[in-house]
Amino acid sequence: MLDKAHYYHGAAIIRLLEDERGFSVSKKGFLGYVVNEKIFVFLKYTTKARTPWRFSFDQEDVDRCFRMSLEHEDVVLGLICGGDGVCALKWEEAKMLLDGKPGWICVKRNHNERYGVTGSASELDRKVAVGRWPTLLSETIQQKTPLEQKSSSTISIN
Repeated sequence: MLDKAHYYHGAAIIRLLEDERGFSVSKKGFLGYVVNEKIFVFLKYTTKARTPWRFSFDQEDVDRCFRMSLEHEDVVLGLICGGDGVCALKWEEAKMLLDGKPGWICVKRNHNERYGVTGSASELDRKVAVGRWPTLLSETIQQKTPLEQKSSSTISIN
C-alpha cells in the first residue's frame, strides 16, 4: 500500500520533474526537498477533497522553515490541496500569515479561480494563481541568478 505522504508529495514533485524549465530535485532527509541545489521546498498535504483546505504548522514546522531559510537561498511551501492542486507560497508570505509562530494556513478556491489564502495571524492581500507551482520556483531561481553571475565574475587578488 502506498504511503499517503509519498502519494501526495509525488504528485507535487512530478510536476517539477516534468516541467520544461528543467528542475532537479533531491530529498533532504525527512525535512523536505531541495530544488536546483538552491531552494528548500517544504510540502504539506491534506487529503480533504474540497475547499477549504487547512494546514497546521507546529513549532517544529516553523523552526524547520526558519532553519532552512538560513541554509538555502530561499524556502518555498507547497500546500497540496487534495486532488485540486498545489498552492505555492514563499516562506516570507507564510511567516507573515503565521506571524512566525505555530498556527494554521487556510487555502480556499472556487471553481476556475485563484487560491485565497488566510492564516492564523493575517491574510494575503492577493490571490495565488493555481499555476504558481512550479512557476514560483523558476522565478525564485531566476531572481538569484544575476547575483550569482555578478559574484562569479568578481576577481579576488591576494
